[in-house]
Amino acid sequence: MRFLINTFLKYRDPFALAVFFAGVPFIYFLRDGLKLAPNSMIFSIALIFLPFALTIPFKNFRFFDTPNKVTFPLMWWFLLFLFSYFYLKDRTLMTVSFIVEIQYYIIIILVGFSALFMRKEAVSEKLIILALIFSLVSAVALIYYVTKNPLYVLGQRASFTSEGESGAGNPHINSKGAFFGIIAAVMALKYYKTVKLGLILPVIVIVLSLVVLFLTQTVLAFLCTFVFVCLFLTFNLSFNNLVSTFRLFFSKWYVVLLIITGVSTFIYKINQNREFLDPVFNYATKRIENIQKSVFEKEKKTVITETGDDSANTRVLHVTGSFERLVDAFNDGDYHYVLFGQGYKYMYLDVPHLEMLDSFGIVGFILFSILFFRMVVMALREMRNPESAGTEFLAYVFIYLFFANFIAGQMLDYTRFSSLFIICRFLKK
Repeated sequence: MRFLINTFLKYRDPFALAVFFAGVPFIYFLRDGLKLAPNSMIFSIALIFLPFALTIPFKNFRFFDTPNKVTFPLMWWFLLFLFSYFYLKDRTLMTVSFIVEIQYYIIIILVGFSALFMRKEAVSEKLIILALIFSLVSAVALIYYVTKNPLYVLGQRASFTSEGESGAGNPHINSKGAFFGIIAAVMALKYYKTVKLGLILPVIVIVLSLVVLFLTQTVLAFLCTFVFVCLFLTFNLSFNNLVSTFRLFFSKWYVVLLIITGVSTFIYKINQNREFLDPVFNYATKRIENIQKSVFEKEKKTVITETGDDSANTRVLHVTGSFERLVDAFNDGDYHYVLFGQGYKYMYLDVPHLEMLDSFGIVGFILFSILFFRMVVMALREMRNPESAGTEFLAYVFIYLFFANFIAGQMLDYTRFSSLFIICRFLKK
């Protein structure tokens, strides 16, 4: 028992980070898949963020590794800036629950405080190993759930449902975890000499994560995966690396056998289920076309009422409305609302960066844009010249946050803000 306790205390920091990035789908499997606490937000939040609370006891708070000296303090000032708007409650039209928002701030502060006192070993090879394990378990959990769910129809977007009903659930949770799993697996292959997991487990995680991406059919995860592959090849591909990678994989007979078996099985399954898979491919193609129409059609009103992706259409409406409010405030001489916005979470735009302009004005928009641009530069520098496997993992994780910043969610979301805190804590370039 003492050995288990000491081991957990030793690796509790990377464990908390691995659960946060790669273990969330498995937590939702426990919650909704196994029905331990159906549709309970308290259950999921507790399991996601309890590991961060467990990193705090029995630590020496007089010493800690210096975080990014500019961006990490800026994150705290930015959080204080948002909280001041919440406290003032200026022109809030959207129903904002005081209790819920306070809980958001408590969770974010907990993660920020926990990350501050994590040592650099928290993002060592142990993080990659634990992330791979959670990714594998999460992917297997979704595949198992889909095969056992009698209401699931091939072609439907797969997710854990709270009531076992068709069409419910959030597939983005699983696709996000699958994307992070792919990154962890690639890092394990790149740093195989120090991670020491061999080749089989990372390859299996990549394959299962790709299966999850196709089951969930989320455009954001596909886009992020494509960009990750492009950036990784840009910063790592060379003739010597290509030769060493070829030798690494094809010098071991069991890896060759696994690849041949996997490709053969994949082709066989596609041909065997062609009549079922064609509608899936047609749906994915149609969905992408509808999003393009919703965003780029000149006649926005016609697109909104007759065709296009519903979520994208709604986002276009909100974007248009935010700029109309900005112009109206300027024309009416209400420069206060131009500079400082319409008020805390004035409207749910589903575009976090634009929410800063609408709710917090030009001042808030510029403040966050500076912070966000710094994080983009930090991530690219880390990709080009990584400090460790863990920091490179976090740099590629930022790809998802980058695109989500323009197409999904709210600015003050505990998972989004916690991720930004963690990245600012460990990326120092």
